[in-house]
Amino acid sequence: MSPSSLRARATVATLAAALGLMTVIAPVAAATPQSVNIVSNVTFNPNGPNSGDFTTTGQATDSGLICGAGTFVDTGIRFAGFQSPRGTVQLQVDKAFTCGDGSGTFFVKMQIHADFNTGIESFSWVIQGGTADYDMLKGSGSGTTVPRDGGNTNTFMGFLIG
Repeated sequence: MSPSSLRARATVATLAAALGLMTVIAPVAAATPQSVNIVSNVTFNPNGPNSGDFTTTGQATDSGLICGAGTFVDTGIRFAGFQSPRGTVQLQVDKAFTCGDGSGTFFVKMQIHADFNTGIESFSWVIQGGTADYDMLKGSGSGTTVPRDGGNTNTFMGFLIG
């Protein structure tokens, strides 16, 4: 093989490697995590699923990655553990948040640690996609719950990637 053929192949290989690297780097750069706070006001419903409204703030809201407000409904509740002497329980709660602007629905899975003695909860959460504008949405964080008459208020703090 001639030296010019070797150089040509090396040049093509270098360009192919650079192109491959750019296709990997571009999506990673576009997927910078953005901060979000979600405050949801839960109304307890003894005859059906809990539901309520929510608002969002933070970088994810400012950039349009997530809507600013809407409604939600609990789509599943499972007991994951109980500590009788302490009066605490672990729950897994699934929620569907539907944006009021029609942009879609996103799905949240919460892992809750509830203290029945105080009524205060702490939780971790993860977004696992959704519909329409939120079909590729991912995110996670932590949160707290404060009781109020007829329900509670959840405050989610974390980051989203779209």
